[in-house]
Amino acid sequence: MGSGPFEGLGAGAQLSCRALLERYARLGVVRLLAVDVNVSDLIASKIEARQIIRVLGYSRTRRRVDKILFVRKVNRRSMKIHRRPATSWLRYAKNLEDDWVNKSVALVKRLSAGVDAIVMEDLDAGRLRAKLKSRDPGRAMLFSTWPIAKLLRRIRRVAEKTGKLITIPPHYTSTICPICNELMTHEAGRWDRLACRRCGFRDDRDHIAVRNIARTALVLNSFHYLDTHLGRQLREYKQALDSHTTAIEKALAQGPENKGPLLGGKGEATPPSTPRKRDLGAYLGGGC
Repeated sequence: MGSGPFEGLGAGAQLSCRALLERYARLGVVRLLAVDVNVSDLIASKIEARQIIRVLGYSRTRRRVDKILFVRKVNRRSMKIHRRPATSWLRYAKNLEDDWVNKSVALVKRLSAGVDAIVMEDLDAGRLRAKLKSRDPGRAMLFSTWPIAKLLRRIRRVAEKTGKLITIPPHYTSTICPICNELMTHEAGRWDRLACRRCGFRDDRDHIAVRNIARTALVLNSFHYLDTHLGRQLREYKQALDSHTTAIEKALAQGPENKGPLLGGKGEATPPSTPRKRDLGAYLGGGC
């Protein structure tokens, strides 16, 4: 697979592109489980790649952000009146977070049966926490208590045990239209909905993300070299990534703080670092 974000995952952690391509050549189909981790939820989708890429379904586990914000309110009142934290309520909030992590890992484990690869973004928990800041107290608490490191670690452990793990760069997954590969914009007042001005395609931001996660995984595994309809589609997607790099950087720089309602933003909306155009070409061009 090479170096970069694939380093440090352990021997045998990454599924070899030769195995994925050989399976596609033999059976004419590969099935991927695309996993997208956000501040307020986790979405997992089974995606089938034949001559076209088809979504088989979406599954989601939601973080109980409403209850976590209520705990924050109770704790602030306790500090104001009693001069001490509401420890029982804080313990309750931790249990809520642990329950979300457990349900998310169980979902990925259950859906991993019958797929050829589990695809997830190579997110850096420390950099995400440093980037995701807000002046809004509620949103700031959701960012600071987000158990992203624990969640990523446990999902990777499940994927590595099956030998099906593929990691991809975390940029651009929620920006490019899966139909025409043009840049998408947010619907008025909605951070969780995207619309394409060119083809008119509209969908949930997370649904678009998992489709692009799967497409990026196929490009990284050299499927864009195939002389098939699928290969041509992926070549067009890769060309769009290369041509839109500068524009995408500007779009991502807006971040969840500047658009949409509270709790709508994604974890990778403000990336830790955005590769330059030549870096992106090197990352996606070589495949294996």
